[in-house]
Amino acid sequence: MKKTLGFVIPIGLAAGLLYFTYKDLDFSTMWTNMQTAHVGAILATFGTTVLAHLFRALRWNMLFEPVGYKPSVQNSFLAVMSGYFVNQIIPRAGEVSRCTILVTSEKVPLQTSIGTVLAERGFDMVMLILIGLVAFGLEYETLSTFLAAQQAKFGGAGASNPNLKFIVLGMGILVLGIGYVFRKPLSAIPVLGKIIDFLKGLVEGLLGATRMKNPALFFLYTFLIWGGYFMTTYFSLYMFDFTLDLGFKAAFMLLIIGSSAIVVPVPGAVAPFPLFVSAGLIELYMKEPSMSLTAASMMYWSQTFFTLVLGGSCYLISVIRAGRQIKED
Repeated sequence: MKKTLGFVIPIGLAAGLLYFTYKDLDFSTMWTNMQTAHVGAILATFGTTVLAHLFRALRWNMLFEPVGYKPSVQNSFLAVMSGYFVNQIIPRAGEVSRCTILVTSEKVPLQTSIGTVLAERGFDMVMLILIGLVAFGLEYETLSTFLAAQQAKFGGAGASNPNLKFIVLGMGILVLGIGYVFRKPLSAIPVLGKIIDFLKGLVEGLLGATRMKNPALFFLYTFLIWGGYFMTTYFSLYMFDFTLDLGFKAAFMLLIIGSSAIVVPVPGAVAPFPLFVSAGLIELYMKEPSMSLTAASMMYWSQTFFTLVLGGSCYLISVIRAGRQIKED
């Protein structure tokens, strides 16, 4: 029963998201608008995406060094791309899939590979938080205008508070201070205990990276991975003329919005990215709703198609290689 619900609920959620996202859209108009997309920008996003995944494979290899394994870059890249392909079909299964591939191709124990993937998540979470802070700092005025509009809409004060950033900063420092003072009793609460353990794991992972042979290279790869994701988002704004005016600051914000859509537990091919990003374009940047959804859909579905093709090819190659390896053994 539990397995059935684990399959049915994500599919049902995905179907609901698709309906809610596209229920009021004129598909013939969207298709006409999509044909105006600039092919060069789309191809550029493919290039930056591949580079980001290549740097991920290179960084992943560095996590195996302390435990005595040295996978080839080729096999690690095939495993990474295969994982992205599987995630498009089965949510959260890609991580296990890419670890399983290295079991056959590099004889890396499954638990060891899974441990490195968990460490990767920690570093990526830290990067996402840092990018979020950068995005909020760069787009503070845009966010202030949006919040002021929401206050006015729901009957609040129409003007934004000029001291808002200092109030938020002060509250954040206060919460962190209280959390540190009462960290022991708070850790006894199950949910908070898990959060505290997770944060401890992040700190331990960061400290562990500094003990690598070349920690600077590891952090450079991490920067390049997210730099690739950022450039993919930035080039996406050049797909259509109506988003050309947004620039790199908006790309930071849309990267955060799009990344938040990926964590929804549904098959990657139907993640709510178009819904989230189009909402950002409409609410934050005052773009026309129909065209915003068209642009967000093109951003996402072009990347999904690319992942299915390239990732599927890598997965097929990995399966063929695994079959040959089993026969040789």
